[in-house]
Amino acid sequence: MISPSRHKFGRLSLWWHSMTYAGEKMKRSQPTIKMECFVEPKLVTCPHCGSKVNVKSATCPHCGGGRPSPEDKSRKPICPRCRVSLNHYAYRNRDLDMCPHCGGVWLDRGEFRDLTRQGDVYQSQPAPRGYIRGPIRDSIRYIPCVRCGSLMNRKNFAKISGVIIDECKHHGVWLDGGELERIRIFIADGGLERAQDRKIEKNRQELRELASKVGSVQFTQRMIHFWNPKRWLFTGWK
Repeated sequence: MISPSRHKFGRLSLWWHSMTYAGEKMKRSQPTIKMECFVEPKLVTCPHCGSKVNVKSATCPHCGGGRPSPEDKSRKPICPRCRVSLNHYAYRNRDLDMCPHCGGVWLDRGEFRDLTRQGDVYQSQPAPRGYIRGPIRDSIRYIPCVRCGSLMNRKNFAKISGVIIDECKHHGVWLDGGELERIRIFIADGGLERAQDRKIEKNRQELRELASKVGSVQFTQRMIHFWNPKRWLFTGWK
């Protein structure tokens, strides 16, 4: 007859072996984690405060100042569509880069911002005619930036103008022939105000939908609280 102590020891030993087997099985089933070497990011000096910042950062995290975008100084301005050199073109006391074949214009960020300001547009003579939006016929084709060679993003100016511009977030904007005039006519005809009004109305609609959803959630929470049996048990029917 087996004594109770030996029986208890045998059960304990069986339990220990089963736990050890389960632990080994779990270790084998776990995925192997590969340790990768940490690569220190390339740092550059901020031109405003002198702190070291990541080369990919557009703004300095220490002072908030913007950093100049990398630009290939040896790159000659070439039309991204015709692949020919751009010529200088005088427009409203500014020296722009224009393609002699297709009439496309390259505008740096500051030039595009100045030429699309309402004050500059309203000062132009003669006064622009009324703006009529035309259909978008050009096929989708991404073109490289004149300054850095990276592919630019396509964007509908002011979202409602129908003028598709090609924009590099670091350097500027490429406008096909006639698009600069169309944008200025759109602005002079009150296009920016209409775009702002549409944005405000869209925000109002989103707020109304959010208020409706919040009201529905509050109603559901009240119903759940009302039909809670614990509430009836402790507070009674009210």
